[in-house]
This record gives sequence, C-alpha cells and structure tokens, in this order.
Amino acid sequence: MEPVEEMAGDLSVVAIFAHPDDETWISGTLAKLSDHGVKVFPVYATSGDAGSDHSGQNLSGKALAAAREREAVEASRVLGLMPPIFLRLPDGKLKLYQEKLRNMLSGIIRQLEPSVLMTFVEGGITGNNDHRAISGLVTESFSLNLIYFAISKTKANQLSTTANEFGIDYLVEKPIENGAISLRVDVSDYADKRVKAMAEYTTQFPVKVMNAFGKYVETVSIEELVIVKNNSVINVLLCYLESDKC
Repeated sequence: MEPVEEMAGDLSVVAIFAHPDDETWISGTLAKLSDHGVKVFPVYATSGDAGSDHSGQNLSGKALAAAREREAVEASRVLGLMPPIFLRLPDGKLKLYQEKLRNMLSGIIRQLEPSVLMTFVEGGITGNNDHRAISGLVTESFSLNLIYFAISKTKANQLSTTANEFGIDYLVEKPIENGAISLRVDVSDYADKRVKAMAEYTTQFPVKVMNAFGKYVETVSIEELVIVKNNSVINVLLCYLESDKC
C-alpha cells in the first residue's frame, strides 16, 4: 500500500448540500481535509432563492440566488475548497425534483470520480425538507463510500445554549444520539476559517447570529461524522481527520 501522504493527491470528496451555507455544519472538517491535499468539491442542489435576505439589500428570487452563489464561492475560497458546483434546482422543492437531481449528481460523480461522498445524516440536522431530500436520495442512490455529517444531542444543546446567550431562540430539530457518532473531528485549528467562511454569507446571517457562532466556535472545537462503512479509502481520510501524523 502507498504511504498515506502520497495517496492524498489522488483522494477527493464530493460534499452534497441543499443550499449555500450548509457547509457551515462541517466547514472545519472540509478545510482540514483540503489542508491534507484532498480535493473537496462542494455541490449545492439549490441556490437558496426562496430564503430571506439579511444583508439589507432586500434581495429575493434570482437576485438572492446569485448573491448566495457569490457568497458560496468566497466561503469555499476561505476554506481552501474547489470551486462550488451549483445545480440551481428550485429552493424548497427538491422532493419534486428527485429524478432530475439524481441524474445531475450521477453526472458529477461520473466526471469527478470522487473517493468519498459526504452529505447530511438522516433528518438533515435541522429537519429542513431539502436537507432531508438530499440525505435520502444520496443514501438510496450513492451509498458507496458515504460519510454523513451530523450533530449529537450534546453538541446541539451546546449550540442552543450559546445562541440563547445572544438572545437567539434556536433549537436543532434533528440531533442524533451521542453514541451514534462515529468520529468527533478536532477542528480547533480551523476556528478562524470557520468564522470567516460563514461571515461571507451576509445575505443569510445577521450580525447577532455571526457573533453567536463566533462564541460557539471558541467553546466547541469538534465536528461530528457518521461512517456508513469503513474501507481503505475511508480509513485514509479518517487518519487525516484524527491525526496529523498519518
């Protein structure tokens, strides 16, 4: 077997999200993989056109989608990821576009031949319908070499507590049991990048939310993964995420 570091340039991850900013749940992990030479391709099924604009520009529809795509490009640059891929399906309606989404993702996977796919755990963390649709479709159609990102009940409580300190009533809808987490990734070295990447989303996150996230990142330095099935490729990636001495 090749030394792990020599394999890095051959490894790639396609991370499949519903909306620009969804990578915030796993941004430190993605940045850490990138630092080890793994190519990370973020894919966004929608461009967030049905969301609200918190930047004060009163953007909506296509204008908001274009702004959020620009923000995702900058966030990816901060994290050291590959340029994002935007599928531009209707925000909030992915359940109605399952076959089209499956075909689009199949084409991307054929073209990029990723070593690993990453997406939301069942329930989509927040319970958002698009998050859940992405998780279900990827699980059903592309289960080989799949890693879920998730949030445990303990970490969800920590997030809610921090949000409350800033006057934000926030509850994670779909945390999973602590024991269901396969790997807790130390992302303490990526706190600045996590905050800077999230701050690119001025249309999505008001200042109060950014301040709360900054405090949360200071106090919670892990991100959580669920591994479907270990194999040699998965184990190489896990080695990067668990240690700098692979």
